[in-house]
Amino acid sequence: MKKLLFLLLTLAGFAACSSSPDGFVIKGNIQGQDSGEVALLKYDGTKWDVEDTTKLDDGNFVLKGKTDLPELRVIRLGQKKLVSQFFAENGKINVKAYADSLDKTVVTGSDANKIFSQFTDEMKRLSKEANDIQQRYAKARMSGDEDGMKKAQIDIEAMVDNQKVYAKNFIREHNNSTVAPFVALWQFGQQASSQDLDTLIAYFDPSIKESIYVKELQKLADQRRVTGIGAVAPDFTMNDPDGKPFTLSSLRGKYVLLDFWASWCGPCRQENPNVVRVYNKYKDKGFTVLGVSLDRDHDAWVKAIKDDHLTWHQVSDLQYWNNRVAKEYGVTSIPHSLLLDKDGKIIAKNLRGQALDNKLKEVLGE
Repeated sequence: MKKLLFLLLTLAGFAACSSSPDGFVIKGNIQGQDSGEVALLKYDGTKWDVEDTTKLDDGNFVLKGKTDLPELRVIRLGQKKLVSQFFAENGKINVKAYADSLDKTVVTGSDANKIFSQFTDEMKRLSKEANDIQQRYAKARMSGDEDGMKKAQIDIEAMVDNQKVYAKNFIREHNNSTVAPFVALWQFGQQASSQDLDTLIAYFDPSIKESIYVKELQKLADQRRVTGIGAVAPDFTMNDPDGKPFTLSSLRGKYVLLDFWASWCGPCRQENPNVVRVYNKYKDKGFTVLGVSLDRDHDAWVKAIKDDHLTWHQVSDLQYWNNRVAKEYGVTSIPHSLLLDKDGKIIAKNLRGQALDNKLKEVLGE
């Protein structure tokens, strides 16, 4: 359930260069599709906008645009089907796409995609190894092989570490390329602290400081400074399901789990029974929960509250990912939670399962 899921369909970059007043021209062909409309999409940091559109002529198309620094572009067939994604840079770009497979896209005439391919090829290889290990874990679990499960789990954790190490090394190696902040945003942007983000941002060459991805990382760092461990959670007021305003600071004097979720979020709904269990266990000891929903459908939100037996306070502005509080808190994926002490100070983040119970046991006792 990531806000960046669409953005993270691809990773790419390009060594910084001077911009051209002529912009870029994309000449392309979509194998397996003779006619229809294609659109060139540009991400502005908050949403995807149509930069150019054209009609296919025997599968061929020409699209145009302009960019100061290399940035991600997506070619969409019709209203939904993605057929290509790449970093655009001013100049001539050739694209060979396939209507039946996003992964087959070939881009030439763009140095950006040399770096793009280098990173994505290695990540695909690592991902394949990770999938193989996960299958090994599943087989061991099915057969009751606990030793096999433990070994596979260790290997999975090692693979995750390998991916992070590779990404960090790649960022340092390509610090004058817009691929570096893009990779940083994708690989580390979800959970990194403000200090970690500041460290990543410091790697980047000044020539790419105006990149949309550097700016997004800086925005996340600034937000997390406000909502970091030890900071007092920013106060807010938002309406409950009945349209009545509810204020976070009204819960001062209690330990509060500020829980960002939504009815449409599968992992959120899977975690809800654990939150219910912990709430019922500690509610008489000075603990409560405040749910902030990223729903956009009021009825779906209310139904999920009832179905999941969420008896604590709930608020939402029904603005989906544009939820005002979620944006203020820098929430980019859900479930996302913060544990506040009696004074509203943030003491932990994203505690799930037994970890939440353990922390509450620590501060509230058995």
